[in-house]
Amino acid sequence: MSPLTKMNQSNLEYIESLLDKALDAEQKNTDEALKLATDALELSRKYSFKKQEARSHVRIGRCHWINGNYNEAIEFLSEGLAITDNINDSYAKADALIGLGNVYVTIGLLDQAITHYNNSLSIVQNHGYGELESKIFNNIGTLHEDLKNYPLALEFYQKSLDKTIEMADGYGTSIANLNIGNVYFSLNELDKSEKYILDAIQYGKENQRTLLLAHSYYSLGKLYKERKDFKHSIEYLRLGIEKAIESKDSYILFRIYIEHASTCDLVNNRDNAEKYLNKALELSKQIGMDELMPRIHESMAQFYEKNNQHDLAYKHYQAFLEASKVVEENRRIERIKSVEYQSKLTASLEETKIYRQLSNELRRSYQQMHVLSNIGQAMTSTHELSDIFEQLYENVNLLMNAESLGVGLYVPEANALRFDLFIEKGQALDPFDLSLDNKKSWSVFSFLNRQTIKINDIEKEYQKYIEGFAATRGNLNYSAMYAPLTVEGEVIGVFSIQAKEKNAYSDNDKDLLQTLASYLAIAIRNIMKTAELAKLNDKLKILSERDGLTGVANRRLYDEMFPKMWNSCIDLDCPLTLMIVDIDNFKDFNDHYGHMTGDEVIKKVASLLSDGRRDEEDFVARYGGDEFIVLLPKCDLDEANNLAKKLQQDLHFINENLNIKKEVTISIGIATTKPNSHRAIDNFVSLADLQLYASKENGKNKISSTTYK
Repeated sequence: MSPLTKMNQSNLEYIESLLDKALDAEQKNTDEALKLATDALELSRKYSFKKQEARSHVRIGRCHWINGNYNEAIEFLSEGLAITDNINDSYAKADALIGLGNVYVTIGLLDQAITHYNNSLSIVQNHGYGELESKIFNNIGTLHEDLKNYPLALEFYQKSLDKTIEMADGYGTSIANLNIGNVYFSLNELDKSEKYILDAIQYGKENQRTLLLAHSYYSLGKLYKERKDFKHSIEYLRLGIEKAIESKDSYILFRIYIEHASTCDLVNNRDNAEKYLNKALELSKQIGMDELMPRIHESMAQFYEKNNQHDLAYKHYQAFLEASKVVEENRRIERIKSVEYQSKLTASLEETKIYRQLSNELRRSYQQMHVLSNIGQAMTSTHELSDIFEQLYENVNLLMNAESLGVGLYVPEANALRFDLFIEKGQALDPFDLSLDNKKSWSVFSFLNRQTIKINDIEKEYQKYIEGFAATRGNLNYSAMYAPLTVEGEVIGVFSIQAKEKNAYSDNDKDLLQTLASYLAIAIRNIMKTAELAKLNDKLKILSERDGLTGVANRRLYDEMFPKMWNSCIDLDCPLTLMIVDIDNFKDFNDHYGHMTGDEVIKKVASLLSDGRRDEEDFVARYGGDEFIVLLPKCDLDEANNLAKKLQQDLHFINENLNIKKEVTISIGIATTKPNSHRAIDNFVSLADLQLYASKENGKNKISSTTYK
């Protein structure tokens, strides 16, 4: 290794150590974590380590999120995300998406949060990033908890808990426990809630997780307040304040101040109540977080009103109204920025078009954007078309009248549109096909002509499009709209909505339908691509584990399978035999007959070994150029020797089929043992290798075997 390479390696290792320390410090002292990550960023830029630069941005962004600096958080996380697009770092990309999702949840942009979480989930599940998968499940659970959808929140928290237990991730388990406890608190199941919260506190104490303890003490304080045990409530809330200050988490500190003030007020300790309300007010001003201002002013207004201080109450109610306006405006601007930013990031022209349409829709109507966002959530939160359809039906009716809704996909072999999904007045109808030869179908017309249609009176308008009108399924509806589902210039189906009354739809509704159709087309395409990618990954995995010449397992798969088989034999308390097979004088075959004949010899021996297996549990792999390895579970030394002799005897088939004078022979080394935790795998392999060496030294075409004790 050259001096320059050594220096680069040293710098890289140092930067990685800074990032590891920043990750650990994030849960204890975010200021320290921020400094470490900033140092890592500067060094990454200096030495042009793009991967570490991306991860540094993510760590810095997360620290700003924890500290309540949301604009800075979005800036750094977005920059980290942009870098990952150029260097193809899927782990950092997923981590950045999770971080952005966290920020959007905190500031109430739930539609953007679910989009980022689901994009990240797709990445981590494809790459097997278990620790990130558990985080995403946890964060989606938090999102549903914020929406008061507690059953779904519990479902995702439980997924997170199961994943962290599977990975022996104690910290992740404690987070899931705390969140489950909070949901049970919201469901007023206080005993269950307390059990989960106390589990989180125990882990936090044992591992000095100050941020976890701050949140856990806050939850326990609220629980005791609900039980009207105000003494313990105040005790735990004060502990929460200590840990929040220690961890420098301004957001949880603000929440504890509010809760502490409320509890003090309940026990008529008005001085302390006012004191902590003022602390919360000062803190919200200090960190400059507009989102906190309405809550503190509302709490203070209610406090002063309860205590007959009407002037102060009025003052804070006025401040509450002004702060609420600021928050709403900030949210509107953030939504626009977020949609526009995503438009720049996406590589798909269709997706870019949709995000622009959504951005324009935002400016025209906040309410319409909210509904469109909900539909987007539904489409990006599942890979099941039926689930997307049900959510689509529920949400479209918030935008326009859609008593009936159908999605037909083009089936080339049937020359038809297949409507597996058609719902009318909340009831799913049986699947049906519409032939593309049907001259009375608006769906067929829309599909074939790539045209979005708006109809407000079928009796007067049908002649523009079709040869007659009739209800294909369900009831006859007088108003309808049809839009082709188009992706990358290809029409893959049609999306339709219908209403019973006449004149149900406007031009604006038609525009919305086109936007929804584009969104739906992309969702369907992604589902199809996900399915195709899964099949391709399975094929690639098989190819990556097979030797290209012989078709038997390669060294990579052997390295993976051997420890598994060893541990399996330990569990079953059975013997394991390892057989190393080497083609004698193989170089001579290449030298005298050419490499094609040499390759044919290798393939024939591989087939011999594969066909000679006792059952599917026996494992054959190409170990090297002319060397093979065979793993035989539940096989003792006598049986292994007999199998080896049979292999040598069966070699005459190879010699008969190959048009060469030189006879093919093999030398075999065998080692047998009953695996246990005290025996080393490497020693076992070395012992079999020594037996092979002995077979070679004894004149080749021999079998040597031994037992590893």
